[in-house]
Amino acid sequence: MSPRCGLPRFALLLAASTALVACGNKGNASSPGPGDGGSGEDAAQDGGEEGSTSDTYPAFPVDYPQISKNQGAVLAAPVIVTVTWPDDTNASTWEAFGDGIGASSYWSATTAQYGVGAATSGASNHVRMTQPLASLSYYDLQNFVIATVQAAQGDGGAPDSGSPDAGSPNPAWPAPTKDAKGNVETIYSLFIPSSTSVTDPGSGMSFCTEGGLGYHDAVLVDGVPVPYAVNLECAGEPNSGVEETAAHECVEAATNPYSTTTNLGYVNFDTDHIAWDLYTGLLGNDELADACQNWQDSYFQETGSFPYWVQRSWSNESATGGHDPCAPGVTPYQGMTLFPSQESTVKLNLSSIGAGTVSTHGFPVTVGTPLTFQVGFFSDASTGPWKIAYDFPASTQLFSTSGTPIGNGKATVSIDKTSGQNGDKANVTVTVTAKGTAGFHVMAITWAPPTMQGFLPHYLPLVLVDQ
Repeated sequence: MSPRCGLPRFALLLAASTALVACGNKGNASSPGPGDGGSGEDAAQDGGEEGSTSDTYPAFPVDYPQISKNQGAVLAAPVIVTVTWPDDTNASTWEAFGDGIGASSYWSATTAQYGVGAATSGASNHVRMTQPLASLSYYDLQNFVIATVQAAQGDGGAPDSGSPDAGSPNPAWPAPTKDAKGNVETIYSLFIPSSTSVTDPGSGMSFCTEGGLGYHDAVLVDGVPVPYAVNLECAGEPNSGVEETAAHECVEAATNPYSTTTNLGYVNFDTDHIAWDLYTGLLGNDELADACQNWQDSYFQETGSFPYWVQRSWSNESATGGHDPCAPGVTPYQGMTLFPSQESTVKLNLSSIGAGTVSTHGFPVTVGTPLTFQVGFFSDASTGPWKIAYDFPASTQLFSTSGTPIGNGKATVSIDKTSGQNGDKANVTVTVTAKGTAGFHVMAITWAPPTMQGFLPHYLPLVLVDQ
């Protein structure tokens, strides 16, 4: 398994990422070694104060971010329409997935706290297209969705898919459902067969070739935004991977449905924790499922009446409560926290990556002068000790959402305690040796290293601002 979506700094960046929402990626994660400006456990020395463990869980107030509500647009009563194309032998699987996800415990765990209701679907919301879908670009697919939904709202017909040899017309899509205010609550979930290439308008390459597995978006149909999700059945991708993508995109389409408008739902970490967006390369596009996609334990198979592979999604409630921030959570959860009283309010000039100046929490640093701060070990139940390390990305490894490099400068880092458990603290000392090109640095404390390629350890990002 690999991360389903988003544009993490360690993965292949899609050139058209600013036009996409949660564009799926197969990550190619690797923690940098000492020669790349980063380090692992070998650079830290065991030590620090012992015997400070606690039987209060978590031992400290946890300083984790919140995904911002913005205008708060979500789908209170989502309807999922599953669309497949000819010769898709998995069509019935995708239809059963769309029918079952809304009533599952997975759905309520990932969406209910944000005001999203149980999604509904059924046989009347299954569309099996009869004409093959020709290879098309991202914008072509947008236009296809617009024309098809317009037809569904009009005479009930559906436009030709672009195949000149098509022998019969496609069936009509169900017209979108709307709430009392006229907002569309239908998610059109498209499963694109491997025979069809959807291309990135920036590079001209197929998303599958670039590692993209899916995305969700919204188009304006007669001035009204209509959400849809694209799930790519890339060659060689197992059903489990497509299911994980569909879960990711459905959650985000329900919690940030009108993503291309100014009426946003849940997207981006709060500005005090902008280091999280910068570390993952998702500034401006960090949605609920994106925030958990980089970790191996975010992917699991549900049981019971919904036995599909899914991806955990960020829970604001769990994060602040000291539990696994990715719902449904892993228990017991082992985490790390910063202590806000040791941080300062700093200003980041993000003009080099197309943003303005923002105030956030971080640490002022001066070249050659050591900075020491503490991190705390916490868990939400009794557990044994775990190891920590750090990641200080090299200047060639940190990118903005649009793929612009963020020069991260250089530093030496040491940690005086590389393992601990609930209630322990470690002292982290950072000495910047070269300023960052953008005037700041992003690093992270890491733990729970993955056992499979394509994932990152769990991380606690922070920002250092050059003085």
